[in-house]
Amino acid sequence: MATSSASNWLHVDFEEDTPQLFSTLSSCMTLSDVQCDGYVRLLVADISLEDDEEPSAKLKVFRGLQLKHEQSLPGIPTAIESLYTDETEPKTPVIAVAIADSVLFYRHLKPFFKYTIPATDAEELELEVWRKLPVMKLETHEGLLQLLKDVDHAKLSRKTQRLLQLAEEERASFISTHKDSVVGRSGNIVAMCCLKRVSSNVSPPSHLVLATDTGHIYVLEPQGFNLIYQSRVCNYETAVPSLISIHGTYETDFCIVVGTRNGGVYLLRKSSSEGQEIFKLSTPLTGLLLLPIDQTIVITTMENHYMCCSKRGKQLYQLQLEAAPVCILPLPLTHLGVTLVAVALQGGKVGFYLNRYMVDEFVVPQTVAGMIYGRMGMEDHVLTLVTESGDIIIKILRRITHFEPDTSAVSLTKKGFAVPQKIGDASILDKSKKSSIFVEQAAREKQQAKSSYGSFQMELWRLRHTAARATIDAINSSESTISGDLTHAPVKLAAEVCGSGPAFRLYLTVQNLSTYKMASNLAVLLHADRRHYTIQQSVARLPSVLPGIPLRVDFEVLAVLDAMDKLPPDTLTPDNSQIRVMLMKAGQAKPLIAAVVAMPQSEAAF
Repeated sequence: MATSSASNWLHVDFEEDTPQLFSTLSSCMTLSDVQCDGYVRLLVADISLEDDEEPSAKLKVFRGLQLKHEQSLPGIPTAIESLYTDETEPKTPVIAVAIADSVLFYRHLKPFFKYTIPATDAEELELEVWRKLPVMKLETHEGLLQLLKDVDHAKLSRKTQRLLQLAEEERASFISTHKDSVVGRSGNIVAMCCLKRVSSNVSPPSHLVLATDTGHIYVLEPQGFNLIYQSRVCNYETAVPSLISIHGTYETDFCIVVGTRNGGVYLLRKSSSEGQEIFKLSTPLTGLLLLPIDQTIVITTMENHYMCCSKRGKQLYQLQLEAAPVCILPLPLTHLGVTLVAVALQGGKVGFYLNRYMVDEFVVPQTVAGMIYGRMGMEDHVLTLVTESGDIIIKILRRITHFEPDTSAVSLTKKGFAVPQKIGDASILDKSKKSSIFVEQAAREKQQAKSSYGSFQMELWRLRHTAARATIDAINSSESTISGDLTHAPVKLAAEVCGSGPAFRLYLTVQNLSTYKMASNLAVLLHADRRHYTIQQSVARLPSVLPGIPLRVDFEVLAVLDAMDKLPPDTLTPDNSQIRVMLMKAGQAKPLIAAVVAMPQSEAAF
């Protein structure tokens, strides 16, 4: 069963006058050290959609649970992000708020810069019609507008779309008012996220990635907010982005996964100017994530499905959820070495998934409308939830956490249903509680960062010196591929690996270097880790090897793959992806030759 939420999450109790009610979404919440004092605050875009009032929004800043600042926004935002623009100290974050076709930047909670996405060129027919409308008679307007009705509605500019919606008696005044305005399409921003420039720093400058309803993806550089990358989701006008997820860095390479309103999922890379369709579903998506560890794509759909696919579009597994998923959120747990996926369901249940297994869950009184996870205040692992009624719920992850799968909640078949095997505890080591000694030591390391860093570098160089000395000793006494026994004929062993996996062919060539002696009574023994490789025949007796005539033998080696996703196991590393080959002689306990063959990385068996 899933571990009780009471053992993994601490609930933060509010005072009676503390809670603030607001309406928001996951994309309109962010965490940022806006005051540069080391205290991370919660920033929320509170959206008001009352029937008797005009829609409005406010940007609210919370220190802990107290509202410290709020200011009105000029429109309804679709997303807000916190990013750093340079490397100067102290690092000051900039808050980006996406509203309609513009991005508003705030520094120190004051307006700093405004960027408007470029407009696309209008159709030639639309330009010709607008040149004729102001100068021609009213009787001919109906014929000209009929030409515009034959054009795809999504390809028309906003003022043309508005003109076609007006009544016939209102069109003349509208044409005279907007006859001199520019005819062009400027899409609205529907999704926004940050892309780090480099990954070496703790808080590196980040590029801003924008997705518009015209199907364009824009990347802005952080210092001057200039457009440095532009691409299209696809060449179809109906592919309107709704969700994006990104992984990588701009300086090296990155990939963007885009989910559209019609259920399509597309992959864009830095070197491409147009996205590649991975797969397409018949129902719209409610959540989209590109996991950073195994580079798999996790999605939730309106059919209550939780799916995981590879970048090639192959479905790895699928789960049937108890209710409709509202939003999903990645929870990177670096101290445990895993990344969980939090899924908020209709009704108030929040489940946490590790791959295909549900490892934790808890229930809140109402349906969750938005979630955000990260460092808040002085705590590192804080999960903030906002319900549909505007209540705020804060959970803090305990340092001692145990995630065990709930196999009864998983049903898979060949098309997505079967009983999975039980996995072990996801935690690596048990962590001690946050005692006063731990807190004092953490504060001391921050205050004496230079001396702590020097001590660490000294120990690191000492470790490197020891490792280098051990490496030289190992090289001097390394195993050779030529036998050094003078009482027998000298023999040379060579190995060659063929194949791309998971089936390999290992060829061994045994050569007698003597000019008159014959090498006989020889045998070859192969040894490998059974968790990673399977050898059908590990021992082979060799015939007599004559001088000058090499003997060639081959062995079949199979790489062990995961039964579900057909990928190599996570425990396979370059250090243990080896096969040891020993050339033995009858009657001797010590092998004549012992060598290590490094196996290549096996391809997935899709």
